[in-house]
Amino acid sequence: MSLRSVVSSLAASVCLLAAGLSAVAEPALAVSTTAVFNNPVGTAAEKAAIQTRIVELIDGAPAGSRIRMAMFYASDATVPNALIAAKNRGVNVQVIFNDHDPATAPYASLVAALGTDLSTSSWIMFCPAGRGCVGDRVLSGVGSINHNKFFLFSSTQGAADVVVQSTANLHTGRDGFGGWNAALVLVGNTDIYNAYSGYFDDLKARVVDNNYYDTGRPAVTSGNAKIHFYPRQESNGQPYNDPREDTIMTALNNVACFGNSVVGTQDGTHRTIIRVNQAIFSRTYIASKLWELDNAGCDVEVVQRYDPGSGSEVTAMKNLLAATSSGYGGPVIKYYCIGDSVWTHSKYLQVEGNYYGGADRTITWVGSHNFSYNSLRQSDETLLQLEDATVFSAFRTNFRTVRDAPGIRSVANGGTATCP
Repeated sequence: MSLRSVVSSLAASVCLLAAGLSAVAEPALAVSTTAVFNNPVGTAAEKAAIQTRIVELIDGAPAGSRIRMAMFYASDATVPNALIAAKNRGVNVQVIFNDHDPATAPYASLVAALGTDLSTSSWIMFCPAGRGCVGDRVLSGVGSINHNKFFLFSSTQGAADVVVQSTANLHTGRDGFGGWNAALVLVGNTDIYNAYSGYFDDLKARVVDNNYYDTGRPAVTSGNAKIHFYPRQESNGQPYNDPREDTIMTALNNVACFGNSVVGTQDGTHRTIIRVNQAIFSRTYIASKLWELDNAGCDVEVVQRYDPGSGSEVTAMKNLLAATSSGYGGPVIKYYCIGDSVWTHSKYLQVEGNYYGGADRTITWVGSHNFSYNSLRQSDETLLQLEDATVFSAFRTNFRTVRDAPGIRSVANGGTATCP
């Protein structure tokens, strides 16, 4: 072998070694802004899709990083066990639950592993009995709760400032992977991440603020995202079911049905499409507004879980189904009954079209926030808004999947929703 060949061979080996060292030091990013959905009527893997993604992110958090979770409740140990394993390898893990018995599973394992000393780097805490961590208000005999379902990763899988906003509890039943749920993974939006983290700090402080939306941590906008925190109090002197001081109503009041040229209905008119997927739909005035928008030319579709034992849900459903003589036919309603073996537990809204004077927009709102008075006026909740075409498309596909799923019920305009 010539000297030149030897030198070339050594140089190639050095390059390969350097490339290998680089690959170890700088792993390729495995996380990006995306949507995740489960399928409760699919395979075991499809049912657990959201849970699996969360565990992957927990497992991807390096030692010295921090994971924060605010969650309504847990009955399944999969995510808690992943958090315990993360803490054991040097990750700082901080967890907030609604008021639950810390001596029961899986909380007891988290208490033993994380401790309850809030001055340390890892801990678990519970909101005070009978209230949320921030909200403390009783309306119509129902109290406040910490209904949150989000995760914050300072670093995971090579990415920083990762937010996971889920609609699912840590449960195998219909409010977990036994029902339809959604999650949004938001990566690298530091302002939104910091706003969530500040909210988490306020949950930790457990100081009551029943108008937190306005006087605690107002909504934060950063890039194509916006985060809303609750509870939000009604206008001074007005009843709690007054439509003012309602984030969803503000959004719907700024929807125009025409003026698009690309998105919206694909029949040549490009009318704005509004899609609603809700576990609880009891704010009656939102239902009336959706009917009005459909009557004005928007294309409104609703998927929901329906409880005929709730007077406000019955009224909301009647408002959605009010007979119309318009050529648009009224909102298209699909629903599960509360007694069905599978129902939707998602909480999202989509506007595809003209919004705040801008045509051809595609916006998704998702969070723990139901279209209920409790979610708006009383409880600790989050609602994440994102204008991202790829994420929007994923949610739209999921909406159609749920809308057309076997076993979901339908009712025509002017009809009455019934449950067995």
